[in-house]
Amino acid sequence: MTGAQILRTIPYVVVAFLLTMAVLLRYYVYGNGLMLPLEQRRIYHLTAPAATYLDTATFQVRTGVPVTDTVSLYGDPAAGDQNTAVWVEFSSLETAYNQRIDYHERRTAFDRHTGLTVGCCGEYIDDDTAVRQTGLAFRLPYGAEPRGYPIFDPVLKRQVTLRYEREETVQGLPVYRYSYTVGPAKVEDLPDQVPGRVLGLPEWKLVSVARYVRITRTLWVEPESGLPVQVQERRVDTLRTPDQVDRLVSFQADLVTEPGDVDAQVGEAAGFRQWAIMIRDVLPAVFLALVFVPLAVAARMGLRRRRAERSAAAQDQQQVPGHDLPDTW
Repeated sequence: MTGAQILRTIPYVVVAFLLTMAVLLRYYVYGNGLMLPLEQRRIYHLTAPAATYLDTATFQVRTGVPVTDTVSLYGDPAAGDQNTAVWVEFSSLETAYNQRIDYHERRTAFDRHTGLTVGCCGEYIDDDTAVRQTGLAFRLPYGAEPRGYPIFDPVLKRQVTLRYEREETVQGLPVYRYSYTVGPAKVEDLPDQVPGRVLGLPEWKLVSVARYVRITRTLWVEPESGLPVQVQERRVDTLRTPDQVDRLVSFQADLVTEPGDVDAQVGEAAGFRQWAIMIRDVLPAVFLALVFVPLAVAARMGLRRRRAERSAAAQDQQQVPGHDLPDTW
């Protein structure tokens, strides 16, 4: 191959490179970035400045008490693989005076692409290993859409439908707002009987009761990452006697993500959003636009080569022997 031929080949090599980069970024780099990690370490807090709860030590109802639900989420990389991740969540609801009101723990396996739960790896909720977890586990999938999603509620131990409501912004970040309301639903029979006076019944009675919970949970989700940047949980727990009458509100609070945790999650979600838009949309479009530069160079080189060939052919024709001899009689 001559130097001129190599020079004419370079623009087409550049075109092939640019097209390859556009495809790799859009379908390989971006696609491989949409997998939930095996490792996880996240702690956030939901707080309510004034909650109502039943102090089980004194059987008195306390009102106006600040409470915090601390949620800790950890990954178990050894239990996961290329397609499945296993995370363990601890949720401890406590008063400002370090008195625990409620506690939940769950271990969940889920598909790293869709976020949907799978059964494989010793899942449990509290001391219940038989409960079947279904729907989304901890968050929405990457590229969340404005539609409903099935999601598992660990307090009620059941799948519910997370409904899309509208677009909003949180600290300037575009988000989708989703919510669901479920209950009152029975979550447990209390192991000990409750004094009747606590329930407005005769003092001499000891009464068996069950705890029922009604929850309205709202999530503000950054759609590119599927990450909830803010959560609000309105919860009411009641004690119900066997005659199916709610006798007492044992817990009531309007919990919302602490501002500091919102800041952190907005920053994380915004960073992923910028990465996704750059890798999926901006850079591939730039590479595709740049394709026209080497194509124009190749076209110009081809035009020059054809002109040179025509010029050389014309010169050869003028130099044919005898063509320039004078006419003779």
